[in-house]
Amino acid sequence: MFELVNLLSKVIRSYNPEGILLSGGIDSSLLAIITSKYFKIYSITAIFNKGDDEKYSVIVSKKLGIKHKIRKYGLEEAINAIRDIIKITKTFDHIEIRNDISIYIALKEFKEEGIRKVITGDGGDELFAGYDYMISMNREELSKYTEFLIKNWYFSSGIIGKALGIEIIQPFLNEEIIEFAKKIPYEWKINKKNGKVYGKWILRCILDNFGFSEIAWRDKQPIEIGSGSTNISSILLKMLNKEEVEEIEKEALKENIRFWDREQIYFFKLYKEIFGLPPKAKENEKSCPYCKSPVNGIRCKYCGFYLGNKDIK
Repeated sequence: MFELVNLLSKVIRSYNPEGILLSGGIDSSLLAIITSKYFKIYSITAIFNKGDDEKYSVIVSKKLGIKHKIRKYGLEEAINAIRDIIKITKTFDHIEIRNDISIYIALKEFKEEGIRKVITGDGGDELFAGYDYMISMNREELSKYTEFLIKNWYFSSGIIGKALGIEIIQPFLNEEIIEFAKKIPYEWKINKKNGKVYGKWILRCILDNFGFSEIAWRDKQPIEIGSGSTNISSILLKMLNKEEVEEIEKEALKENIRFWDREQIYFFKLYKEIFGLPPKAKENEKSCPYCKSPVNGIRCKYCGFYLGNKDIK
């Protein structure tokens, strides 16, 4: 347990961070605790409407005595952010975009505050069994799946940060941390407390040991749930009239493009305005079954369709 704290401390100290994207979840809270021991940092939490991230991030920032800003945003600002996000990430994947809205707005706020080196908790879920579906895996399955995720992971915060002129620091992606996560026992990732099974066991125990039990045993929430942005894509779809939606779908089908979720329609409309149609895969390339774009990996980077984990051996 202390070995991981020491490793994270070493990694963080080598970057001289100025800020942290604080959700109040397991990963960002642990990084905030460690970082605050060595640096004076500024934390920002971006919230649309209501979300649990506000409550938990306030708990963390107050206990640590670090400067913290709750950056609330409304629908109009979200729409403006979406257009920029599509320009940066070149996708019309509604899930990624709604996740990215809070990240983009928080990073933009850091930039306006003159902060250029920001920590994120990217990779914690993948390395330490943070996703709910992972806790049902046995030892062998989890080990193979963790290796699979490491080979295929993708985090948009680095791309968005680069576009905004901000260096994104991702301590969990450091090679020493990755190797540590690969080697630790299964029980340090998945274990049981009071009859309930938890992932990220080692991270939770460290937080509990540091006196942050409210955070340690918090249920996992995707960023769009915690920040409240989960409903944005459905709200935007409703803003389009029926005729416009039908026309977008009709025009897409002419190009052999189908939507695997109708919430993509609004984002496809913006994507098409900015870039035109997504590229088509060549005969010798693997193609997305929905938008027919070239796929290199397990996920289509244009529409976001997940092709599955068939590559796991």
